[in-house]
Amino acid sequence: MMIKLVSDEKIAETSSKGNQEKWFDSTTGNWYKLDQFGYEALAETLISLLLEQSNIETDTPFSFVRYRMERLRVHGRERTGCVSQNFLTPGQSLITVNRLLSNYLGMPLKQKLVQLPSAKRRIAYLAEATAEYTGLLNFPRYLTLLFEVDALFCNDDRHLNNIAVVEQGGKYFYCPIFDNGAGLLSNTQLSQMDIAPKALLTALRARPFNTTFNRQMNTARSLYGKQLVLPIFSAAQIQDVMQPLLAYYPERDCGLIVDRVTACILTRQKAM
Repeated sequence: MMIKLVSDEKIAETSSKGNQEKWFDSTTGNWYKLDQFGYEALAETLISLLLEQSNIETDTPFSFVRYRMERLRVHGRERTGCVSQNFLTPGQSLITVNRLLSNYLGMPLKQKLVQLPSAKRRIAYLAEATAEYTGLLNFPRYLTLLFEVDALFCNDDRHLNNIAVVEQGGKYFYCPIFDNGAGLLSNTQLSQMDIAPKALLTALRARPFNTTFNRQMNTARSLYGKQLVLPIFSAAQIQDVMQPLLAYYPERDCGLIVDRVTACILTRQKAM
């Protein structure tokens, strides 16, 4: 099936890594997101498939967005992307913690965070100020879960506009976990295909606090406890889930993608 997208429906969503092309189809209620720098759609879809084996929706009050791969025809050219259902209901809006707390403080949130003397204090402020402002008392657990997911899948793009809550009529709700497409070394412009995955992994830094994934995750866990539970995946299990997704990429690249993604998860799950 080929989905056709036209330019007047385009939404250019800015991230710290650049502009990601996204479309919303109001007739289906679906979001479409294109590969921009590598294999982001595969990363987004694979992570959501693996999270289905987690405790997120059985043992926590949180949820995550499901993605699937699609062929998309954009501006007359065939592209690869992924699709997800809109998780917002009528009257709801997505509010980033950057916007939320900047308004609350009357100053940029980033300015407040850099004034705090340690990663522990910054994480505690972000978690507890958001909980206090929104009434979402489990937000510290939610933030810890985000950092755990990012640490496992090496999503290095969890900037302050990629952490959000849902608002409706002055009441706040937890946002489903989404936007993991920067994980699994998917940005092949920054994480070049001819560099060994191990070397690439050691160079990554976790956002929003520009530290290692282990330090960010373990600091949050020391404050609020471990949240994420997943089975230990073998290389064969990872590749079995990934195999149907590889059909969307040139055969010449598939072996390298498999090696990178597998090495990423096998390496990172040891720290979990």
